Amino acid sequence: MALKFEFDAWFDERLTEVIKQLPAKFSSHEFILAFAQKYQALYIDLLYSYREKDPFEIAHGRLAKHLNDFSDLITYDGEVLSSDIFGRSNKCSSWRKK
Repeated sequence: MALKFEFDAWFDERLTEVIKQLPAKFSSHEFILAFAQKYQALYIDLLYSYREKDPFEIAHGRLAKHLNDFSDLITYDGEVLSSDIFGRSNKCSSWRKK
């Protein structure tokens, strides 16, 4: 699937703000929920760009994977069992602030 929503420097600044407001250790699910709450319109734009098929799955996957690009702020800390935005329990990445 083509990347329809550009994660540019401006977008990354918004994500950095969210990361800084999270606790010292957090999951990808917690990050996605915090982003969706803080930047609702931007979150909707991201979902809408993948509206043809599985917008939540694709957008959330891109957001979670993109956390790897913030190695100056956070480090991968393994996998945890967590509830996603729909309340379903599954594994996701855990992150620790530096």
